[in-house]
Amino acid sequence: RAVLKFVNDRLVDRDDASWRDEVQQNFLECKEDTCAVLEDEIENRIDELLKDKELLHKYGCAKFDITPPEKKKREKKEKKEKKEKKEKKEKKEKKEKKEKKEKKEKKVEEEKKEPEPVPEKGRYDM
Repeated sequence: RAVLKFVNDRLVDRDDASWRDEVQQNFLECKEDTCAVLEDEIENRIDELLKDKELLHKYGCAKFDITPPEKKKREKKEKKEKKEKKEKKEKKEKKEKKEKKEKKEKKVEEEKKEPEPVPEKGRYDM
């Protein structure tokens, strides 16, 4: 704003070389001041964010959980159903494995009971 006021005050002397230098100098000074202020604001914001990050790590993210309760209940229910389904599947597989093992054992026992018939020696033996 100061630069614009200065420029408006000097519009009459446009050909004055010293005026141009002065305007340019004022502009650069204002630019430096503005940049310094912005840099300070950015540094302050970065510091705030770092503090927030430290707090999150210190107290754990669960404290800042903003998930709606309905969603939490639904997720818990889905997790429970999934666990039950998995247990049921494992139980079924275990049962099938046991039945298969029993079948195999029966088959082995039957083979032991029935000895292989010995072919009779016939007249064609050499």
